[in-house]
Amino acid sequence: MSPRPRRWRRRLALAALAALLADQAVQWTVLRDGWLAGRRIAPFDPPLFHAAQHAARERLAALARGETPAGPPRNVRLDAELGWAPEPGSAAGDYRYDASGARVGASGPLPPTRTPGVRRVVALGCSFTHGDEVAGDRTWCSRLDEARADLELANLGVGGYGADQALLRLRRDGLPLRPDEVWFGLLPAAAARVTTLYRPAERHHDPSVGFKPRFVLDGGALRRVPCPAPDAEAALHLLTDQRAFAAACREDAWVARWPAAYAPQGSHPAHWFAGTRLLLTELEAGGRDVSAALRDPQGEVRRLLSALVLALRDTARAAGAGFRLLLLPDRAALNEAAAGTPSWAGLADELSAAGVAVMDLSPALAGACLDAALWQPGGHWGPELHAAVARVLASLPPQPP
Repeated sequence: MSPRPRRWRRRLALAALAALLADQAVQWTVLRDGWLAGRRIAPFDPPLFHAAQHAARERLAALARGETPAGPPRNVRLDAELGWAPEPGSAAGDYRYDASGARVGASGPLPPTRTPGVRRVVALGCSFTHGDEVAGDRTWCSRLDEARADLELANLGVGGYGADQALLRLRRDGLPLRPDEVWFGLLPAAAARVTTLYRPAERHHDPSVGFKPRFVLDGGALRRVPCPAPDAEAALHLLTDQRAFAAACREDAWVARWPAAYAPQGSHPAHWFAGTRLLLTELEAGGRDVSAALRDPQGEVRRLLSALVLALRDTARAAGAGFRLLLLPDRAALNEAAAGTPSWAGLADELSAAGVAVMDLSPALAGACLDAALWQPGGHWGPELHAAVARVLASLPPQPP
């Protein structure tokens, strides 16, 4: 063999060795603690992505020890069936709940017995139904309750909820209230919540460490996957033992996409090199465009969300109640609607064709995205937007079963 090929092979070998040494230097120095420039680097062992989640785990540890966690009082408790839910009869700051677990508005707690001639509406959904960041008497549920003497609203919205948790809460907490109508408020940006068992897996910057139930589609039918952490002790265990976390959350769509990212540290070859860890981090972070997911009629988010809304409707109808789907836009959704056909339009048309009464509130709030004063610091509607929504809903006729 001539000297030239030997020299090239030697140079390539030296270059590969240098690259390996550089990679390992980064692996054992820059990435040693699993962080880079404030960003969590895979593997996510433990599955915590920022300081607020570490603080939330400390609160879980206090609860598991039977202690009162540090910080302001909270009236949302862990719930073995729903993941989390308001404590009935509790009060903390602007948030008060009656004996049924419904948020209290201007009219006070929901009457324990039905009032003749007054239609009862059970409202379900996430923070935009609950009314995060505004007082109880400023929410659209409370304002509508005041505006219509022939209606009473039971606000069973809960911050962070997906359609799956709303369905379970309707079955457990909503139907005993004997509603005449059930309204489900869907925030388009929250559509992907139905694919996860652990909120930070779907939304890394979520301040909580909430575990929740979900449903999966088996042959077109909904199959329930229970909440993997029914209490504080179980949740703390899953956030301490990575092998237990990976096993308990194997049906979380985000964990299942890139299981190596959630495997115990060092248990997968991708963990052994800085380059593969960085690549795994980027791959795991991708595919999170909720608008794209809503536009894809064959994707898991769209199919599962459609099935859950139909299950909510069927549950309401079986109890003799009418059903409405309310599309509640955040600021980003209003910007999207102003730019053209919104991502949720196909879902709305599909559900309307299936006989679901759909009310899109984005036209009523058009232009609100331009006025920052109408929005709360956390991105929720301010009192004026709640009032605008209530005015639109006040004109709706009764929805039959």
